[in-house]
Amino acid sequence: MSSKGRSLGQREEKMKAIAKVEHQRIIFSKYKQEIFKKAAELSTQCGVDIAILLFSPQGNTLYSFGSPSVDSIITRFLGENRRLDALRRELRWLEKQVKAEKERGKALDVARKKWEDYINGLGWEELLQVIGKLEGLKRNAHAELQKKDAVAASASASCSSSMSGANYGPPAEEIDDEITDTYRSP
Repeated sequence: MSSKGRSLGQREEKMKAIAKVEHQRIIFSKYKQEIFKKAAELSTQCGVDIAILLFSPQGNTLYSFGSPSVDSIITRFLGENRRLDALRRELRWLEKQVKAEKERGKALDVARKKWEDYINGLGWEELLQVIGKLEGLKRNAHAELQKKDAVAASASASCSSSMSGANYGPPAEEIDDEITDTYRSP
């Protein structure tokens, strides 16, 4: 749309830098007061906290306005940035953990596939030998857990804590039943 048909008040003026330094100072001073006045109105009418920092055109003088104060708002802003930085660091750490777990999952899938191929290639007698070895391994693991429970219980008692020994899962009888049910011969 052309600006020909508009009155002077409606014409769009293109923004451009003011060449004369003295004119820059006058415009800056005028707009600075208007901006601070509008910021004060916004803060009062809407109940918002606001801070404005302006450097003079020469860059040697700082002008500021704040409601309730520039310092309190900057302190709050920096505190939120620190919290965001901490959250970003935690997110990066979690992303690394997820990546490591995905790689671990892939390695476990490969190991599971190899194990399945190995088991599927065994005869009946070899399967019974594997079952016997697995049951022996389970008994050894259960014995180690009982030792750790005893150590934890004695440490807990010596600290006069109300916590009992650690619970590492279902009782041994339940574990035995689960494994023997799974590997029971037909």
